[in-house]
Amino acid sequence: MEKKQSNLILFLRNNGFYLALVLCLMAVGTGIVLLTVPHTEQEAAADPTAAPVSQSNDERLNEVQIISERLKPTATPYFAPLNTAVPTAVPTETPSPAPAVKASTGSQKAPAPVSGEIIFGYATDKLIYSVTLDQWTTHPAVDIAAKAGTDVKAVLSGTVSAVREDDVLGYTVEIKHSNGRETLYANLGSDVRVKKGDKVNAGAVIGSVGTSAISECALEPHLHFAFRIDGKPVDPKKYVRLGA
Repeated sequence: MEKKQSNLILFLRNNGFYLALVLCLMAVGTGIVLLTVPHTEQEAAADPTAAPVSQSNDERLNEVQIISERLKPTATPYFAPLNTAVPTAVPTETPSPAPAVKASTGSQKAPAPVSGEIIFGYATDKLIYSVTLDQWTTHPAVDIAAKAGTDVKAVLSGTVSAVREDDVLGYTVEIKHSNGRETLYANLGSDVRVKKGDKVNAGAVIGSVGTSAISECALEPHLHFAFRIDGKPVDPKKYVRLGA
């Protein structure tokens, strides 16, 4: 045993320089190798975008990773947002009231339903004497004298709103016109030529002068003609060209 130790000491003494040199060379080589090795796993972990050092041998895991990469959102969405303009509030306009119907003047008046003299005038704010009734009364119309059988014409275009045989005024036709206007034609003959709902033009013949009004039977044949606006009677002479 002592002989072996003596031989080892003698070997180290004679070869120690060379052993130290070998160890130094090994240390230097190890350092060079470490400097030349590429990114380590720790460096790869520090950069999340770096590719993994190694891949799993399980192909299913690799497919999942590929699909995940495909599903990552891109910088620009597939459907770009529409630049839809925000609608601005539209102010609600207050409807203007319908213009009041003014009395026609001169040539603006409608033509008369028949030609003739007014034998019983318009009166709503005073009383006039009725020969037939033998009393003073109001009269919201005008009576225009004409021969029995004379054509009676609509003074304005409109829609026939009523055709009836009235107990007081006899055969009667009423027509509705624009702007709340209405006209009434009474004391007609039995040959009325229109019916309720008919559209008529100005100047259309709607019947003929008769003697069917019991309340005015003491007068000569005539047309009982009334004009209303919004349901209220007005003097027909303000809107229609009638005789004196």
